[in-house]
Amino acid sequence: MPVDQVTVGQEIELLYGPRLAGSELLAELSGLGAGVREIASLADINGSDSALLVLDDVLLRQGSLRDWRQQMGAAQSDGLLLAETGLKGADGVDLQLPKGLAVADSLKLIQLALTRWALTRENKQLREVLDKTEQDLTLLTDIAIALSAEKNLNSLLEMILREAQLLACCDAASLFLVEKREDAEPVLIFKLTRNDSIVADFQEQEMMLDRGSIAGYVAVTDSEINIANAYDISDDAPYSFNREIDRSMGYRTVSLLSLPLRNYRGEVIGVLQFINRKTASTVQLSSEAVALTETRPFLEEQVRILRALASQSAVAIENSVLLENINNLFSGFVQASVAAIEQRDPTTSGHSFRVADLSTELAQKLGQAQIPAFSDVHFGEAELKELRYAALLHDFGKVGVREHVLTKAKKLPEGQFELIRYRIRLTQENLRRRMAEQQLLALRNNADGKQLQAVEQAARAELDRLEKYLIAIESANEPTVLEEGDFADLMEIKDYAFDAQDEQLQTLISEEEFQRLSIRRGSLSEAERAEIESHVVHTANFLRLIPWTPELARIPELAEAHHEKLDGTGYPNGMLASQIPVGSKIMAICDIFDALTASDRPYKSAVPRDIAYDILQKEGAAGKLDESLVKLFIDAEIFHVLENKDYSTALVNPTGCANHPCDPEFHNH
Repeated sequence: MPVDQVTVGQEIELLYGPRLAGSELLAELSGLGAGVREIASLADINGSDSALLVLDDVLLRQGSLRDWRQQMGAAQSDGLLLAETGLKGADGVDLQLPKGLAVADSLKLIQLALTRWALTRENKQLREVLDKTEQDLTLLTDIAIALSAEKNLNSLLEMILREAQLLACCDAASLFLVEKREDAEPVLIFKLTRNDSIVADFQEQEMMLDRGSIAGYVAVTDSEINIANAYDISDDAPYSFNREIDRSMGYRTVSLLSLPLRNYRGEVIGVLQFINRKTASTVQLSSEAVALTETRPFLEEQVRILRALASQSAVAIENSVLLENINNLFSGFVQASVAAIEQRDPTTSGHSFRVADLSTELAQKLGQAQIPAFSDVHFGEAELKELRYAALLHDFGKVGVREHVLTKAKKLPEGQFELIRYRIRLTQENLRRRMAEQQLLALRNNADGKQLQAVEQAARAELDRLEKYLIAIESANEPTVLEEGDFADLMEIKDYAFDAQDEQLQTLISEEEFQRLSIRRGSLSEAERAEIESHVVHTANFLRLIPWTPELARIPELAEAHHEKLDGTGYPNGMLASQIPVGSKIMAICDIFDALTASDRPYKSAVPRDIAYDILQKEGAAGKLDESLVKLFIDAEIFHVLENKDYSTALVNPTGCANHPCDPEFHNH
């Protein structure tokens, strides 16, 4: 078998010692196509990737073959060593040619040895390729798992570039994303870049999506570009490489591979670009000379692996974008829902947003406070988002409360006080009519002035009494924050009846009106109060209709329990401390605090912060709120999170709602 058929490429070289110069065997070997070089010492072999070395006694006298092989590189030490038998030190060679053997027979033995050497070398190379492929596949699998687990888009893009560099053994990598815009042409966003050899101040850039640039060409044509030297791109090529970028950064781009990122619909959503495949990952391309020496083109076996990475990256990016869109959709829905809530309740504008900010701030402080009772509680990013959404939507159930209950600003239904006023005025007119009749009768009976005056005084006293009744009713109709009065005047008014002689007895207020005017706190009857309190049930029922993602699945539960009390006196389910979620305990404190300290309402003034703190502490001492959370809320001065923020919302046709379910009269303190 000829030498050139068993070697790999042009790497075989025939090296020989001084004594073999001019020998017939050497002449025959030289004619087989191998490169021939005479060496004076074993050290002269350095620089030859692989060699057929024919040794003579001059070379063998220089030292141990075993030591020499250990000193040589791995590729060189795999060379084929030949020597004649009988030479001292020849026992370490690969093939010993019998002394005096005919040249033709020696050539046959050498060819057999070369065949075996070539097969061994080829097997070794195949094993290396298989090992590298297995490593790449393992790495690719690990990358796929990591990419699928990362949800944040920016972190995902960073990971893609980092892993791409590792997989491609390249010095730099860049990522471009196609951005589609409504009513405008799509653009190419130069999103991210990494470079191991230089530090550059990178800023995201917007590029035209056309064929002029390499990345643009790949994105537009859905093709791959693999360039051995970026500076050798032909002038006839539809794309070009901008050398100015290299000059500005003091860099030299040599090999370059650009691959399209396709989504599940086959659409190009971006471009992954690899720059300068290096001989080793540790090499720093510190100059143009080093870059030209230490870089290699991207081989097809590498490109296949990188295609798989590009495919995985596209799927991960698409999933991340879809997830971000879903999050934006949820966020937009929540914002719209809160706006709908506040359309019905302009007097408490911003309440839901303030409670959300207070609650998330308190939850974050809880993680740093090291409170023993909450040592196993952790509010990560997902838990904080879940709590925030629950706090924003905690009062959404107000949309299920009837309008006239929400807008009921007085104890009596709208128009009812005017009806009572009419009754009193009618009674007063009847009194005046009766007084006139009595005075006329007295005159007919020749009564003196004193009798007439007595009739008038009695009538005037009764008229004044009715006027006081009207004032008392008007006052009783005003709601109060705290329980006030014994309503003795109302009892007297209820029992008052006017005898209009031929008419039936007329009462000023009915039993139902008396009961409404006797409401000790707020403006609502027990039935109306129960309807207001039902907002939490409406909230939970509404929120359970939404297909929340797993990390947001507890939003209905958190929102429903924000009026529960640790001692079981809360609503709607009378839960005990162990049953109430921590997020709901946090929300309850923040909800009450904001209800107390918010801007003036139609019938209550904002409570100073110190008084609000005192109320929260009393609630904690009474076993209704968690005392340790209340203490943390006060000590950490959570209220600061509200400072310098505008919580006003744009309201269209506000209803002037007066009954907010989080107002103090709906809490048992």
